[in-house]
Amino acid sequence: MILFPIADELADKTSVSAWQAVQERQQLNTPSHWVITQPSHAALAGDLAAALREELFGPIDTTISRSIALHDSGWSMDDAEQIQRLRSDAKAKPCSFLDASPRQFLRAWTASIETVEKFAPAGGYMVSRHFERLSNRNDEKHQPELEGFRSREKQRQHRLRGGTKLEEGALERLVDALQFCDLLSLYLCSGSARPVKFSNPDVTLTRSGGEYKLEPFPFREHRQFSFSALRHPGSNNKKEKSGATFHINL
Repeated sequence: MILFPIADELADKTSVSAWQAVQERQQLNTPSHWVITQPSHAALAGDLAAALREELFGPIDTTISRSIALHDSGWSMDDAEQIQRLRSDAKAKPCSFLDASPRQFLRAWTASIETVEKFAPAGGYMVSRHFERLSNRNDEKHQPELEGFRSREKQRQHRLRGGTKLEEGALERLVDALQFCDLLSLYLCSGSARPVKFSNPDVTLTRSGGEYKLEPFPFREHRQFSFSALRHPGSNNKKEKSGATFHINL
């Protein structure tokens, strides 16, 4: 689950990495939030990928963009259970994806990879490499579990490369595309207003109210994107909706 705190943005407008901005929003302690499921966030990432300029990461066809849109599908059960918990207790605190235990996120990662692998070998390879990269974190306490995950995924990647005509270099560029769109989607879903930097490609993003500016511009054209969210706790005011669709012009 991605948390979008319903709170005024901090006055600090110092530019930070996009990941730091996402972390800050996930850790912000506020009484109310918009909550976005992982599949909803991933769907936005897929839409972003489909709109990228080809020279950044190579051609992204509908199979690749759909694979990116499915890359967090393995979180569906955890998100559904959390929504049920939040709906039954207005005082319950929503949990960000950053709060997940190694057992939870490794299960979700594996389920996501298996789902995309059934859809397309190239997609399965991309998502496997994406999570393998994420597993290379400085977390000594959980290294045995993470090393086991990486070993299994290396074997899977070797098998899946044989099922696609794309060369390894082209596949790795598509993994880069997935990771850029994943992080951009997380930033947008978190509701952050801080100016941020992305490293691959080198893009800066600034926001003034509801207006976003990316330099250099990574998409083929300006267009509107959207994601769905649920409000927690829900309002007792019948005029206020418990769900909403956020529209973002990029």
